[in-house]
Amino acid sequence: MKTKGNMFSAQDSIRITPSFDYVSTDGSVRFPVDLYYHSGDQYFIRIGSKEDEVSRGVVLNEPMRNVPDTELVDTALYHYDHDYTFGQISGLSREAFVTRFIGVFAKRPVSEGTYHGLELTEGLRTLAGPKSAVPSSVAPQRALAAVQKWYGEYSLPAGVYVAKQGTNLAEYGRTHAGISEHADIFLNNGYIIVHFDIQSLAAGQPRLKYLQTPLMNQWRLEGFEEQALDAEGHIFKLKDGDVIFYDARLSSRDDFQSTVTH
Repeated sequence: MKTKGNMFSAQDSIRITPSFDYVSTDGSVRFPVDLYYHSGDQYFIRIGSKEDEVSRGVVLNEPMRNVPDTELVDTALYHYDHDYTFGQISGLSREAFVTRFIGVFAKRPVSEGTYHGLELTEGLRTLAGPKSAVPSSVAPQRALAAVQKWYGEYSLPAGVYVAKQGTNLAEYGRTHAGISEHADIFLNNGYIIVHFDIQSLAAGQPRLKYLQTPLMNQWRLEGFEEQALDAEGHIFKLKDGDVIFYDARLSSRDDFQSTVTH
């Protein structure tokens, strides 16, 4: 995503808070849900609970991320000249620092948070302001820093279990002699909708929200639709901030199968 203005300091960031709804396959019923997953020897961890600590790491200069080389070079040069993040760089030429930034700093995984909350920080940001038609009274690097691009990624766990929001799994297990992945409280004949609440933070303090009702709705400004149709003509009413549908019946694990030679 892109921001404009004074969002180029080391303390600025973008905070994204996901929430989840379930919708029937025909789009007629929608309601909030809780999502659960397994991790190691822990089972049925609810996304958003204190046990939901799986950290997500993102590499800025990852080939599949398609970050333009010019953005990486321009960002490296800005850091070289302002040196507020990467420590003492004396002894390195500009060219050597650019090489080090692109090949080392931008190749390191940067933590972006958990399944229940992302924070895109300086290590996942490039500077992409104008480099032409800049007034003579404006320093070129100040113009460059005035537009920022933030990169990140999000996905649900490979195996996810969906239950109506507020369902007490412990009580269900107590009254049903335990709980399994096939328990009837888990929903799998519809879609999980991932909803994003996006907010910018300046020096750690909230600044702007993507949906700042009633003053501004950035979703609508960018052409967000009120509904979507599937191939069968079913209508799905959308809320501002819906970003992706997951088929609750499927998993990324279904994309692979193993075989043996004997």
